[in-house]
Amino acid sequence: MFEIDHIIFGNGNGMKSPYHDSHFYWLSGRLYTWIGGFGAQLRSHQWLHPVAGERRTLAGREFVIFSSSRRWCRVECAWALVDLPRNINDANAALHDLRKTLDGL
Repeated sequence: MFEIDHIIFGNGNGMKSPYHDSHFYWLSGRLYTWIGGFGAQLRSHQWLHPVAGERRTLAGREFVIFSSSRRWCRVECAWALVDLPRNINDANAALHDLRKTLDGL
């Protein structure tokens, strides 16, 4: 499956989306896209639905599944950062640091 994603999406090192507003990242052998925001921060495209409550460690941070839906033959999953600060300024700073970390990979 990884080989098919690699053929379709390239190597994931900053490849732009069709609207030139997003980057794709290969993290732990899966494809992710930055969506930001205070609900979910990453989106993945995979073949199967994740287990309810599944957690993944990506870029040194823990994420939990936020939502998933089937789109054609793939599953689009939204991932939320665990323990995002409640204070809006701290949350913005945490999201900014996460984006910088992902862009540096």
